[in-house]
Parts: sequence; C-alpha cells; structure tokens
Amino acid sequence: MRTIVIYYSKSGNTKSVAERIARAMDADIDEIVEAGKRGGNVRSALDAIFKRRPALKPFGRSLDDYDLVFIGTPIWRMNAVPAMQVFLSAQQWDSKRVALFCTMGGIGDKRAFATMRRLLAGARVIGELPLDAPALKDDDTVDSRVSAWIADVKASCEQDAM
Repeated sequence: MRTIVIYYSKSGNTKSVAERIARAMDADIDEIVEAGKRGGNVRSALDAIFKRRPALKPFGRSLDDYDLVFIGTPIWRMNAVPAMQVFLSAQQWDSKRVALFCTMGGIGDKRAFATMRRLLAGARVIGELPLDAPALKDDDTVDSRVSAWIADVKASCEQDAM
C-alpha cells in the first residue's frame, strides 16, 4: 500500500509526529510550505483569526500515486492552520483513504478535524489522532499513542480490502 504523510509545521512538533508516522509506515513524507515568509506567533494567530489564505509553494507529488494519506497540522486559534486548509481545498479527495493528526497546546482538535473533514469532501477519513502539549513533552507517550493509532489505521485499511 503506497502511503504518504503530508504535514505543516511551524514549531517542529507536527514535523516530529509526521516523521514518526512515516518511519512506522515506511511512507513518503512531504511538507506543506508557504510561498512567503511565515511571521511570528502574533502574525500567525492573526492570520488564523482573519482566515487569511496564504499562497503555497507547489506540491510536487500526485495524490493519485497513494492509497493512504496521513495529514497533520498544528492547531492555531482552535482550528487547522490556514496553509493546511488552503492545501486541502486545492486537492481532489474522491475515494481517498485519509488519516488525520494534529498537535496543539490545549484544545481545538474537534473543530480542526471537522474543518478538515469538510475540506476533504469525498475522502474516507479512517482515523484521527490529537496530541496535546503534555503528551508532546514525553517521547514515550507520543510513540505509544502513534503506534496504537497506526495499528487502528492499518486494521481499518485491512477491513477495506476484504
């Protein structure tokens, strides 16, 4: 099963989780990158509040080449980051199997996952993994939660194959 992990990360937390998933799944990995320079935390929060849509650097892969797509985003202002929302809305997701993960300081995963599901029209979302600040501070916790979640995602894929 061809798998890719696609993520956006500013502080490195989401990147770290994405890399763990890619290693465990023997998957390709690619980062969503804004075309312009990302400002500091205040600018990022304002972009999220005012729903500014940043321009993105071209994404060099075709999702048609993959059977399973993991998508990861940090949470800003209780939602998926604007860059990830732009990326998701620009792709065709019909019948694609997708697993979502997010990193956050405290809350916002439910709203972020709802937003992402809406933008993934036609996709089959087979799992969601939220990781908050306390979990992200402990590598063993992250590893065990990611491993358990990946096992669930694989089981869902196996059921689809039957």
